[in-house]
Amino acid sequence: MDLKVVIEQLSKLIDPSQTVIDITNIATLNDGDDFLESKSPIVLSIVNIEEDKTQKNQSVYLRNTVDETSISRYTQPTQHLIISLLFSSYNTDLSKYLDGIDKLKNIIHYFQLNKSFFYKNDHSEMIDYATFSAKTDVEKEDYEKVTTEFVSLSMEQLNQMWSYLGSKYMPSALYKMRLCTIQNTPTVSEKVVKKIGIALWENNPHNPIGQLESNEFES
Repeated sequence: MDLKVVIEQLSKLIDPSQTVIDITNIATLNDGDDFLESKSPIVLSIVNIEEDKTQKNQSVYLRNTVDETSISRYTQPTQHLIISLLFSSYNTDLSKYLDGIDKLKNIIHYFQLNKSFFYKNDHSEMIDYATFSAKTDVEKEDYEKVTTEFVSLSMEQLNQMWSYLGSKYMPSALYKMRLCTIQNTPTVSEKVVKKIGIALWENNPHNPIGQLESNEFES
């Protein structure tokens, strides 16, 4: 999963005209340089990247529908990430403060209606649930599910967040985006185990008299 594509596609889903959301680091907008000023009322920033520990024990094996005698696996397990996305109402023109608040409300409303998204494995697009549900079962196999949830922060947590961002408080909405997967390791092929043999001996394995049990199991 390409994180850059995910963020860009998500922004386009929320803001099809691409006039409301500006993807940039909110921490830089107070540096006093004119070129850092956002031209849009809403700034989208990644404020944290963490590992989803609930997805830690995942299989490294892949389904092989072509050759049933072999199986593919990644050399390293897939890493599942949780991305914290901050939508902030920011505008250097103080007279447009309420305009930014209204745009922020629209973003909250969008996520209230759309909590699940689907990312295509070829990194070409991310779509909402309505578009995904209209696809065939075969087409759906090419997509991974991405979910978002609103994060409510206490006053203390808000103070800590804006402090480490090095900025003063701005009206904002924080969302956690789950199942952003990272997997760039190569795959290797292994033979599928079809038959297992077992032989138990009491003393000398070379003496057939001491054999206790001998069986073969097929999968």
